[in-house]
Amino acid sequence: MSITLSAIWAFWGWAVSKFKGLPAVLFGSFLFVSLEFIRGENLGDLSYPWALVGESLVNSPFLKLSALFGVYFLSFFVVLVGGLISLWSLRYIISALIMLSFGILWNFVYKLPEPSGEIKVAILQPNILPRLDFDPKEWEETFKAYREITENLGKLDLVVASESAFPGIHTHSQNSQKIVSEILERTKAPILFGTGGVERDTILRYYNRALLVDTSGKIVGFYDKVRLVPFGENLPFYEFLPEFIREIELGQGNYSRGRGFYPISYGNLKIGVMICYESIFSGIGKRLVDNGANVLAVITSDGWFGKSLGPVEHFYLGIPRAVETGRYLIRSAKTGISAIIDPEGRVVESLELYIRGSIVGSVKLYEHRTPFVSFGFLFPYLCPILSLLIWILRKRFIGLS
Repeated sequence: MSITLSAIWAFWGWAVSKFKGLPAVLFGSFLFVSLEFIRGENLGDLSYPWALVGESLVNSPFLKLSALFGVYFLSFFVVLVGGLISLWSLRYIISALIMLSFGILWNFVYKLPEPSGEIKVAILQPNILPRLDFDPKEWEETFKAYREITENLGKLDLVVASESAFPGIHTHSQNSQKIVSEILERTKAPILFGTGGVERDTILRYYNRALLVDTSGKIVGFYDKVRLVPFGENLPFYEFLPEFIREIELGQGNYSRGRGFYPISYGNLKIGVMICYESIFSGIGKRLVDNGANVLAVITSDGWFGKSLGPVEHFYLGIPRAVETGRYLIRSAKTGISAIIDPEGRVVESLELYIRGSIVGSVKLYEHRTPFVSFGFLFPYLCPILSLLIWILRKRFIGLS
């Protein structure tokens, strides 16, 4: 991935160097978004939209612009405004200020419609570090943690636990079924949580799965992770690789890909689940809402990052999914950061890293479509066309400043 990124930005620098002044800023802005979009959404299993430039606006008044054309439009906004200011010309600085003013005014123009409903949610954060090897004490710690954090939560409509919430595969583990039964008895609400999934057709297949279990203990819905971590959960493009390459042991998992981005339905709830790594992809949130999701849920286990910036970055990179889609985002992370995020990108409630506890809060359900959900990646798809047009006409721009 480092080689890919180095090649992409070396090409960008070379191409922009062929222009000066305003043409360089315009061409550079369109080309920048084109290349970010390619590496973020269009390299198949090697796509990696981690730390896009637009995500630097997550805690700014400009975040709501992502409801228009997504996070890639935010990248364009950052590069274009910065480029105009760098020209040190009064007219271009005024143009940049106009763009900044529009970004701020959009906060007052953009309004959410009336919600279609509201639910009371509990998010569980047991703060149990993942184990590399079998540890019989892990179950003891797991039972203890969930008993502590599920007491006296009040009346609930949904409980959400993390990816890999309990050791083992739920359908094959008596301990997992027992702990879920205890949680159901305490909370009197269905629980969404991550576990492993196993199915056999022509071969035995393993999935990174989210299950929804109702108050009777019955599995009423599931979602299998579609966007697998390359070299972590499987080899990239494994469906197209010869068998002998697939069997090479590089330390990766052997998960199969889920069948599509379909919400889990339960009564008036349509939960669009994103498992871990999936939360950084704009296209996944959009497709879940296209398929009817009225709330989004991210379940993850970020303890593998250790005490680094990884879990914090992962948390913030997922926030634009709420704004892009106009949906509340419920996030349960095994060791943090867990949170409720509203459709304007505000963190309503949160639990910081390495804290054991639970969040109880109200989450509104929405059925509307934001401009991004309606038009999708129209803007980033236009950017390479505009870049190419400016490149073809570049000789006409000589002398323009």
